[in-house]
Amino acid sequence: MLPIPRAVADDLALRAHLSLEALRGACDHIGPAQHITEVVLLGKFLSEAGHGEFSHESLLAADRALAEVFDGGRCTGTWGVSSESAFALLAAIVTMYDRQLHSATLGALTTASDRLERFKGGEAYQPLQKRRA
Repeated sequence: MLPIPRAVADDLALRAHLSLEALRGACDHIGPAQHITEVVLLGKFLSEAGHGEFSHESLLAADRALAEVFDGGRCTGTWGVSSESAFALLAAIVTMYDRQLHSATLGALTTASDRLERFKGGEAYQPLQKRRA
């Protein structure tokens, strides 16, 4: 099983951290919010493949936090995380995703990315039985 190349893992992790920082300060475009939503889902999918711990409750809490970001952005034109607790939750998920990128296999990331694309295409979320990496 091939690891994710370090330069790729570093780039993906940096992009996630930068998107989160953009949401801390309130951003005038939707891109960082969309990116963090994808990071949350990829983190969950990688966790289900045996890379890290990510509870269903944390997924639901992240969904609520991001719903507030999107609702606020639609109303005001500014996308940002409104509470410290929501930011802390999303920061913990981004940090977990960073660790996952540096420990998961390229195959696991490819599978998670394919699953994300199917989800974005309308496939319903179905939790998988968690596997050991």
